[in-house]
Amino acid sequence: VERPKVAFARLLALFHPRSAEVQGISPLAHISEGSRLSEDVTIFPFVFVGDEVVIEKGVTLFSGVHVGNHCVIGRGCVLHPNVTLYENVSLGERVILHSSTVIGADGFGYVFDGKTQVKIPQTGTVTIGDDVEIGANTTIDRGAIGDTVIENGVRLDNLIQIAHNARIGEHTAIAAMVGVSGSAIIGKRCLLAGQSGVVGHVVICDDVILGARAVAT
Repeated sequence: VERPKVAFARLLALFHPRSAEVQGISPLAHISEGSRLSEDVTIFPFVFVGDEVVIEKGVTLFSGVHVGNHCVIGRGCVLHPNVTLYENVSLGERVILHSSTVIGADGFGYVFDGKTQVKIPQTGTVTIGDDVEIGANTTIDRGAIGDTVIENGVRLDNLIQIAHNARIGEHTAIAAMVGVSGSAIIGKRCLLAGQSGVVGHVVICDDVILGARAVAT
């Protein structure tokens, strides 16, 4: 074949498909009134689902998942144990969030008034597109004004920090321990190697590679 590694990955997926068995909703899960859940979802014990949440067909929520008020979880998403979605977060279809990922915590927004650090309210949220996979212990902060956006097909490794109002373009892949500062924009199909970084308000074009520990200033 022309691309052996791609063929190998697709063959492995054929031999090791994800189980499609629907196990229903555990009586030990907390589902708030006013939320809308499709019938064919799997929700394990000790999951919390807040008010007016929408959960679409084929979603799996493992134990310890917390879904805040007004979140939307698209078809076929899988949230592994102890994932946290703060309120108003939106996931597209077939999103995979690995254990202890936190989506929608407050961005690091403060201003010094001469005596103390004054918190800037973080009024936006996080929007994640389709077919995104996010590794364990990665954090994506909600926007201060407007949204932090992760576009379709993005791949994020473990232990990554995406700050408020950042935007990650389609099919970009980011390795472990990368930090992306507030309002940075990263283009499509980029590759960010381990421990690289992007400072605030920088714009990176499509198809750019940052090597390990590189910093875009």
